[in-house]
Amino acid sequence: MNNRLFRIIAVSFLVIAGCGTGLVQSVNGQVIGSKLQDLKIKGPFIIGNQKSSVADLYKKGGLIINFWATWCAPCIKEQKLLDSLIQIYPDLSVLSVTYEDSVAVRQHFDKVGLPKSKSMILTTNDTVFHDAFKHRVIPHNIWIDKSGIIKAITGGDEITEKNVKAFLDGSTDKLAVKSDDLDFDFKKTYHVPDSMILFRSYISGFNERITSGTNFGGDKKGEFKRLFAWNRPITQFFWLAYTHQTNDRMNWNLIELKSSDSTRFIQPRLDRPLFERSRYNTGEDFITRERRWNNDNLYCYELILSKKAPVIKSVEYMFPDLEKFFNVKASIRKKRIMTNVVFLDRSKLKNLPISKGEKPSIRSNNEIFKVKNVTIDNMLNYILEAFTDNVPYINETGYNGGLSFEIISKTGSLNLSDIWAKLSEFGIIKIEKKRSYPILVLEDLSHP
Repeated sequence: MNNRLFRIIAVSFLVIAGCGTGLVQSVNGQVIGSKLQDLKIKGPFIIGNQKSSVADLYKKGGLIINFWATWCAPCIKEQKLLDSLIQIYPDLSVLSVTYEDSVAVRQHFDKVGLPKSKSMILTTNDTVFHDAFKHRVIPHNIWIDKSGIIKAITGGDEITEKNVKAFLDGSTDKLAVKSDDLDFDFKKTYHVPDSMILFRSYISGFNERITSGTNFGGDKKGEFKRLFAWNRPITQFFWLAYTHQTNDRMNWNLIELKSSDSTRFIQPRLDRPLFERSRYNTGEDFITRERRWNNDNLYCYELILSKKAPVIKSVEYMFPDLEKFFNVKASIRKKRIMTNVVFLDRSKLKNLPISKGEKPSIRSNNEIFKVKNVTIDNMLNYILEAFTDNVPYINETGYNGGLSFEIISKTGSLNLSDIWAKLSEFGIIKIEKKRSYPILVLEDLSHP
């Protein structure tokens, strides 16, 4: 057996043999609790003869059908234990079957010696029981009571004197049930229920049957476990990482794009002239060409972590996968640009609307801007996204507590001027200044 094959077998044994506690395993149309069908025991026999019947074996007190192979070390250890248990509990019958041919099995027992108990039946070249009790991993054991009822299906760990005694006394409730995935194929993509996934990072193409959106952000502790963006452009994924998942409205003043084919990064409706100059200008109507662009350049991206991590580590988790798939080099560098520097007017500190510990929330519409127990940082991030302010904020207030207030528009059309007029009354002031500010740099390696 080569090393690669050994690793596959070893891992399969360790992973699958430990699964399935409490599951009901189907046995050729039967389930645990059903009557065992009448199966004929065939040879070649190592121990036993053709006069033996399954019914004769379980009627003594109970039967364990034991599947094994000469190459399986746990099976050989288990077989020796079963041999000793039969001698302690004569009402126990064991039918030990293998798919291997009689020559190989006889050679094995010539080396290790036959079981001491003559009541253990050993048969080779088996197809009958392997077809009836399909499984993928050995050791594999079927426990059948004296009435012929299938009571349990287990791996080798359940073969103990305590469990065998309880089985013969009519109790199998504490046996861990073994349930093999018969459809498992290591050569094919591995599919499991979402509840089993501990870590996942995947990218898929455009799905015209769903909407477009994002689900991101940290909890109260600034941590996240899952991020999902669907039917979004390449730039969106890098942007979410760059902003530490604070907002998803891409501010192109903070993105430096290096590509000879920038069309793949910018949605048609964001830069119509660029789109019309691109390879998508085929003479068809705009909607048809936009659909083609969507199919070529929109993707779905999901990241699931094994445990929560700070959102400030978004770049660390997201950039490597995104860079590899899209062949884009992403980085963050400082650039001197126009910013809104926010500070506190110390003469108005008494006007600061300090929160009273309410549940944090922030919302707005055309008429109202309502804030409850929200930090200045989070408030500024919200303003950037909700009010399309493209000049980034630098918070130099030094205040980390929560604020609670509401602003009501007198005209029914709330805008940035209304908000900053009220914030100024609280002593929260902004001044435009050129400052060194981190920007997102995307270098398209496929189209330099």
